[in-house]
This record gives sequence, structure tokens and C-alpha cells, in this order.
Amino acid sequence: MRSRTLLAAVCGALAIACASTSIAMVHRTSQQLAAHMLAGHATQGAPTAPRAQADTRSWWSAFEDPALDRLMAASRDGNAEAGIAATYIALKVKTLESSYLENTRAAIARQTMLIKGAKLPYDDFAKQLAQRQSGAQAAIEKLQAQRASYIAYLAKQCHMSEAALGEMLADALQDKSLPRFAAEVPRELPMTVLANRNDINLAAALYDADPAAMPAGTIDAAATDEAQDIEVPGKPLYARAVAQAREQVAEALRRLQMQSDIANTAYARVMNARAGFEVSKRRRDRGEISEVQLMEDFQGLLLDLHVLAAANGELALAWVVLMGSIGSGASIDTIADPRSAQAERTGQNEQMPFLHKVSRKLRNP
Repeated sequence: MRSRTLLAAVCGALAIACASTSIAMVHRTSQQLAAHMLAGHATQGAPTAPRAQADTRSWWSAFEDPALDRLMAASRDGNAEAGIAATYIALKVKTLESSYLENTRAAIARQTMLIKGAKLPYDDFAKQLAQRQSGAQAAIEKLQAQRASYIAYLAKQCHMSEAALGEMLADALQDKSLPRFAAEVPRELPMTVLANRNDINLAAALYDADPAAMPAGTIDAAATDEAQDIEVPGKPLYARAVAQAREQVAEALRRLQMQSDIANTAYARVMNARAGFEVSKRRRDRGEISEVQLMEDFQGLLLDLHVLAAANGELALAWVVLMGSIGSGASIDTIADPRSAQAERTGQNEQMPFLHKVSRKLRNP
């Protein structure tokens, strides 16, 4: 009654999915590249053709994604850079989520076939599987609609047809990796980053101030009241503009740090789920659990992978927001402090609500 061929195929797809989802975490190689760029050196050990150094004004080049580079080149609109980056990231995330849902739907179909004609303890579970199947299909259709809207937006911004855009992004969307920002999450930023903002330069022009003469100090995400206490040379209205800009950057930094914590937590859960699934495969091979239960554990892992993809997407978007908050002309070199901001946070939003916990009868049939 067991189909080892189908099981091997499903597990193979899982292995590919597991390998691809970890890329949005900041790997050691990316950290080394970021440290190299932040130091501003071009010495030994420089990676081949480092895109993030090609144009220090292009903050989005730090994502090191050729498809994103092509989108920006096709757009030629500096005001649309943040929107293009955010939409492209969302498109990649939804594509990855859709892949996990399709694997989930296949696992549900396998379970349905295995328990077909069986009586207790599978009577109620069969109804649950039908609900899951319906939920998975509805979720896939929703993702497809979202992807279509993202493609339409990008095509408009890049002045090309949707068909041409689809061809340009075909390889990128087949690749299951998500864009990652080649820098560690900073704990704080120097006040000098504010001088790059358009509103600060406008305020400086209006109130006869020098935007380069920012007060010493840093923008700390943990400090919420300091923005009102800084001493800025110049007229009070200019000082107020600087204080407001500082708080906006602090808020973007808080969001980035929070999303980094969430992504790290999700990544740890995936690692635990992968290890648990390997244990389940060995137990299934020894006959200790059924293939129905193995497919249940598989779906649990897919759920964790789905959550990780969403968390990594939010992390990438938080980088877009931060870089936008410090000015459209900012680059990765603006992130002056490479110290990471890691803290333990819990609480993940379930991304696949149609997956319910299975009865213990499946664990010990």
C-alpha cells in the first residue's frame, strides 16, 4: 500500500525547498562581503565582480540580485526604486509560497488516497483533508492573483509588456532564493545619514542651515524620546525637521531589527522541523508510524517553510524601508555600523490556516 516512488519525489521536492529558504538569512559570506564594502577597501580577497560596489549610489544593488538590477535599469526612474524593489520582493515571496502550497496540496492528495476506503480512526480526518484541499486550492488561487498584480505593476514601471517582463524574470522566479541585503542589521546609525534626506536639504535651504553640520551622536532604535532632546544648530523649525527625520529613521531601524529577530526565530523553527521530519522518515521506514502520519509531518514542515519565506520577505522589505528613510541616494556604505542586532522574539503569524493539528491516533495508529 506504500508508494515509495511518490514519497521519494515529494521528499526530493522538500529537500530543494529546504535548501532554498535559508538564503535570506545573512550568511557568513554575505557578512564578509558587507564588511569588505563597509570598510571601503578594494584589497585582497575581494569577491569577483561585486555588484554592490559597482555604484555606491544604488542602495538596492546590495540585494545582489541581477533581476532586480535589470528592473531598475529598465525603469530609469529614481522615484520608483523603492516601489520596484518592494514589489519584486513580494513577487518572489508569493512565488515561493505558492510552491510550498502546491507541495502541500500533493501531500494532502496522497493522504486522501492512502485512507480511501478505511474506517476509523480516519473518518473525521478524511473530512479534515477535504477542507485542507479546498483551503490549499483557494490560497493558491489568491497567490496567483497577487502575483499577477505585481507583474502588471512592474511591467508598467519598466515600460514593457507583461509577456516581456515575464520572460525577463523567468529564471529569477524559477530560482527559489529570496533577495538578501548584503549587510548585517545595525544597532544604530550615525546622525550624518539625515543629511542625505530630501526633506532635510529642503529645510536647510529654507532656514539657511548646513545639512552637513549634523550634531554628533547616533540614531538608536531603542531610544524614542531622544529625538526631541538633540541640539541642532540653526532655526527652531530646522531643528524640528531634523528631530522628525531622526524619529522616522529610528522607527525604520526598529522595524528592521524586529523583522530580523522574527526571521531568525522562523529559521530556527525550520531547522528543528527538518530534523524532526528526518526522524519521522526513519520511523516510517521501521514501521513505527504510517505514511499518512509522515505526510502530516511533511505538511507541518511546509508550514514552517511558508512562515520562513514570509518572514524573510518582510525582512527584505524592512531593508527597503530603512534605506528609503535615509534618502533615495543612499548606498550600502551608509550603514556605517555593521554590528548585528539579534534578540529573541517569539510569535509567528500562521500563513497556512487550513493546516490543522492531527489527532494523536495518526501518531500511534
